[in-house]
Amino acid sequence: MSTKARKPLDDLRQRRGPVPDELRERVKEHTRIQKAITAALSQGPRTAVEIAAATGIPREQVFWHLMAMRKYGEVAEGEESDGYFQYALTKKEQQ
Repeated sequence: MSTKARKPLDDLRQRRGPVPDELRERVKEHTRIQKAITAALSQGPRTAVEIAAATGIPREQVFWHLMAMRKYGEVAEGEESDGYFQYALTKKEQQ
């Protein structure tokens, strides 16, 4: 990043101060959950219930992350299985 481009970021950091530890930890936790979901889906399509069982992450959190991942094109909704939709990684995420 050029020095000219860094100046506005440095100014913003100076005005706002450091990133709160709570926010840093929350971002780390979200990243950990998304990596676990991606790893579970790398073995093939699964429902939110199956992903929760495989990862140990509560089903509600798995579902929330799946909706975010679907919104950004990281997963696709597939066929229904036992009343739940299966989710699969998109080709973009499989690379």
